Amino acid sequence: MKFYRYLATVLLAIVTVIAIAFIHTFALALPEHEVDAIASQTTVLIAPALPAGDIKARREWDSGSGVIVARKGKTYYALTALRLVQPQGFYGVRTSDGKVHLVEHSEDNSSIRALGREDGELRTRVRNLNLALVQFDSEHDYPVATVGDAEKLRSKDVLYVSGWPVPQNQTPRRERITETTSLNQINSQPHSEGGYSLAYNIQTRQGMDGAPVLNQDGQVIAIHRGDRSNEHGYCLEPKLSGNNSCSLQINQILPAIEAANLRLSFDRGAIAQKIIARGLADKPKADVIPDVYKLFTFDLDAMLRNKPSLGCGSLLLGDKCPNRR
Repeated sequence: MKFYRYLATVLLAIVTVIAIAFIHTFALALPEHEVDAIASQTTVLIAPALPAGDIKARREWDSGSGVIVARKGKTYYALTALRLVQPQGFYGVRTSDGKVHLVEHSEDNSSIRALGREDGELRTRVRNLNLALVQFDSEHDYPVATVGDAEKLRSKDVLYVSGWPVPQNQTPRRERITETTSLNQINSQPHSEGGYSLAYNIQTRQGMDGAPVLNQDGQVIAIHRGDRSNEHGYCLEPKLSGNNSCSLQINQILPAIEAANLRLSFDRGAIAQKIIARGLADKPKADVIPDVYKLFTFDLDAMLRNKPSLGCGSLLLGDKCPNRR
């Protein structure tokens, strides 16, 4: 009799542990509108700065998405697609408060760190990761994305892709969106050209390249590639790429950042309720840009001549910068 009582006690304890684990696992899943609110606070629009009066540049302007993943003092770090910030020049990072932060990409300035390298005759192949880390300085307190564990993903898991698509008519108005999809496949060996390893059935528009991919807990688990395939290559093997979009797992990205000796720390905790509340309240302002061309137009010559606030490393100012870590 004592044995059966003991066995019943053990079984009850096991069932209790399993039940608690089950509740804990599913209690973290957030409703879609709350994940969208989180994404609204941390997703950024990244694009080249437009010289004042340059009408032609607007027709050729290439914008994309990104996500703030780290902060060190007053310096923020946003992940985005490598191709968006590959050419040297000035870029803008539009944050959720509507501000655009001007950064420079040059040989003497470390504001943009490439995690990969374009290669090939047409520069359509990528060695290492098809990503870059863009840093900008601000006195404002911006939320930083919480990173999740991509190794916990399973087939058919719900995913959310947050970014700034370009309207088909190229109108100046831009609106951030969150698209819902489900995970179709996880490649244990990332694709050698760019590091892609997640596939999901969704077709996104231009401008979504570099967008964060979030899980149901509101955590960033990957960075999105904006198109399924193109004439120059595929993000995964051809058959899989033809039916899916793809992304790079955050678990492969963070070691690459660490290897770049940036010494950044990443938030892995639960999402604070105040971030969700702030995102819900600020969405009308955070998610809409009335005139993106006007917002990204700068009189760069005047700024550099009269108010050299871009700091060290400017090609036009000729200043030198110590290596920033």
